[in-house]
Amino acid sequence: MSIDFKTEIQFLKGVGPKRAETLARLGIETVGDLLFHLPARYEDRRNILPIENLAEGMTATVRGTIATARVIKGRFGKKMFQMTIRDATGILSCLWFSAKGDYHEKKYHTGLEIIATGRVTFSRYAKSFEMPHPDVEIVEGDDNSRNAIIPVYPLTEGLPQNTLRGIVPKTFELIPRIPETIPESVLKKTGLLPRGEAIRQIHTPGQETGIEDLANWRTDAQKRMIFEEFFLLETAMAIQRSKNRDTVIGVEVKSNDKTYEELASELPFQLTDDQTKSIEEIRKDLEGEHPMNRLLQGDVGSGKTIVAVVTMMLAVKEGYQSVIMAPTEILAEQHFKTFKALKCMASFEIELLKASTKEKSDVKERIANGDAKIIIGTHALLQGDVEFKNLGVVVIDEQHRFGVRQRAGLISKGPRPNTLIMTATPIPRTLALTLYSDLDVSVIRNAPKGRGKIDTQVIKPSDISKAHIILHREIKKGRQAYIVYPLVEESDKVELKAATEMYERYRTKVFPDLRIGLVHGRMKADEKNGVMLSFMNGEIDILISTTVIEVGIDQPNATVMMIEHSERFGLAQLHQLRGRVGRGADDSHCLLAIEYPISDIARERLKVMARSTDGFVIAEKDLELRGTGDLLGTRQSGLPTFKVANLIRDFEILQWAKDEAFALVKSDPDLSLPEHKRLKTEIEKNWTERLSLGDVG
Repeated sequence: MSIDFKTEIQFLKGVGPKRAETLARLGIETVGDLLFHLPARYEDRRNILPIENLAEGMTATVRGTIATARVIKGRFGKKMFQMTIRDATGILSCLWFSAKGDYHEKKYHTGLEIIATGRVTFSRYAKSFEMPHPDVEIVEGDDNSRNAIIPVYPLTEGLPQNTLRGIVPKTFELIPRIPETIPESVLKKTGLLPRGEAIRQIHTPGQETGIEDLANWRTDAQKRMIFEEFFLLETAMAIQRSKNRDTVIGVEVKSNDKTYEELASELPFQLTDDQTKSIEEIRKDLEGEHPMNRLLQGDVGSGKTIVAVVTMMLAVKEGYQSVIMAPTEILAEQHFKTFKALKCMASFEIELLKASTKEKSDVKERIANGDAKIIIGTHALLQGDVEFKNLGVVVIDEQHRFGVRQRAGLISKGPRPNTLIMTATPIPRTLALTLYSDLDVSVIRNAPKGRGKIDTQVIKPSDISKAHIILHREIKKGRQAYIVYPLVEESDKVELKAATEMYERYRTKVFPDLRIGLVHGRMKADEKNGVMLSFMNGEIDILISTTVIEVGIDQPNATVMMIEHSERFGLAQLHQLRGRVGRGADDSHCLLAIEYPISDIARERLKVMARSTDGFVIAEKDLELRGTGDLLGTRQSGLPTFKVANLIRDFEILQWAKDEAFALVKSDPDLSLPEHKRLKTEIEKNWTERLSLGDVG
C-alpha cells in the first residue's frame, strides 16, 4: 500500500495494531504524527568519556555496564537507589536520593549496558566520583551506535527508544514527500530548508552537526521548524487583524476632555501614570471608526479594575451600555461592590447577573430594555436569552480563564462593541506586541501608591515553626492569612500535605485559639462562596485552601500567604497566589514552604520569587524555565501551544516570521493565490477556531 501523512500508524512495517495502541498514548496515530514526534534531546556518543577522565563539576556522558544495583536506607527512613557503572577504566556511582516504589530496581539490574549523562560530583565520604540523578539510556539489542548523535524521544510505558529509532528512518524511505506549508516565494526569500529535509535532519542529524547547536535549537533544520510554527500563527493573526481593523465599523464613543476630567475627579484616589496612559490609549480607540480590541496587562493589584471603570463609564455617559464578565461569582460580586461604591456611578443603574442570581428574568429584562447601563456578570451573561439594547463596551476580566468561544459569545451580543481584555498574567511587552498581533496592548507596571511591601521567604521543613509565629503574630494584630495546598485530600501516590488533612491539624492542634476556614474546588458553589464571603467579612482568621483562591478574593486585610509544597507550583501560579496579599497599606508576608527533595528548576523558581515582585520579570523567567509549550499554562486560552518554538529563546525568529507573514497577507489578504492554497488549508485547520477568525477567504 502507498504511504502518506494520513496513513494509520498500524500499517507501517514493524508497528502493527498492538504497538499502535502504545504509540497512541503519545498522540501518534498517523504517519504524520510519527514524523512530528520530534526528539526531546540528543546523546552525543561521539564524546563518551572514559570514567577515569571525569572531573568534579563537569557534565559528562559515560558508557558502561551496571556492576551493582541496590536500595540504600538513608536518613529519616528515606530510600536511596545506588548503582555503579564499570567501563574499562574505572567505576562510577549513580545515585537517586528519593527512590519511591521499586521503579529503579525493576529498570536497572547488573549486566545491563547503559549510557549515563549528568553532572559529576565528588563524594568526600566515599572518596569517589558520583553522578546524582543522571539521565540514563539502556543500550538495547542491536543498538551499537557508537561515535554518533542519537535522538532521544519522549516515550511512554512499553515503548523503548530503539523502537522509534528504528521506525522513523524506515518511514522516511516509504513516504514520497512531506507536504510543504510555507509558500515557495517565502522559502526563496528566507533561504529556509524545505520542510521534508528539515524534519529528516532533526530526526537524523549529520555527524558534522554541533551538539550545542542541537541542544539550543540552532541548527538550520530546527530554525526552519521554529519559523514555521511562528509563521502560521502570525499569518493567522495578520488575517484576523486585517478583517477586524480594516473592514469592520464599530461603535464610536466620543468623550471630550471635560467629561473625562469630571469622571476622573469623582474617583476615590488619583490615577497612576500607567493608568492615565492606558486610559488615553483607550479613549483614542473608542473614538476611532473601527472597534477597539485592546489587551490591558497589569500585575496583580496594579489597578486594572479602575481603568475598566473609566472605560465603561465613558461609554455609559454617551448613552451606551457597558458589561464586564468575570470568571468567578466572588470576583463578580467584588466588582459589583466596588462599582456601587463609586460616586461616578451613583446615577446609573448597575445590575449583577450570575448563575445564583434570584429573579434572573427581571434582571435580563432591565438589560434588554436598556434600563441597566452597567452590567457585571459571570458565564451567565453568555446565555442565549441575555440581550442588550445598545452595547458599547465589553470588558473581559482574567481573559485566560475564558475560552475563545466564550469571549466571542459575549462580544457578539452587540453590533461590534469595543472590547477591553484584561489579564494579570503579564508577559514581556515586546512579546505581547508580537504574539497578540491582533490586539493593541496597554501595560500597567506600577502599583497604586500606599500599598505595603511583600516580604517573600522560602521556609525549610525545619523552620516551619518560624512561619507559624509570623502567622499568629499577624492575626493577633487583627490581620488575616491564607494557607494554600496543592491537593484536597492525601494521596497514596503523592506524598503531599493536603488541605482537608491540614485544616483539621491547624484547627485542633496548631492554632486552636483562631478561627480557621476551609475552601476547595470540590465544594458546592454555594458552600464555597459562603466560606469566601465569611473570610472577606473578617469572620475567619486563616483560610486554608487549594488554588481556587488564585483568582477571586480581594481582601486588603490579608497580610500572610503561606504556600505549602511551593516547590510543586509553577512561577506564574506562585506569583498569582502571592498577589492575594499586599493589597492594603500594611506590609505583608509570602511564606514559600518546601519539602525535600527539590529539583534544580523548582529551586530556581523559588529564588526568582524571593528576589522579585515584578510580574513581568517573573513572567519572562517563567517562559525561560518552562520552554516550549502552552504559553499561559491553560489550553482554553486560545493561545498557541508550540512543539518546538520557545518565545524567549526564539524571539528573533518570531519577529522575522511576523514580518514575513504580515507582508504576505498584505499582498494576498484572503490567501486566494494558488501558491497559497496549502498555507490557507493549514490555517483553517489549526487556527481559525482558536483565534475566532471566521472564514479566511
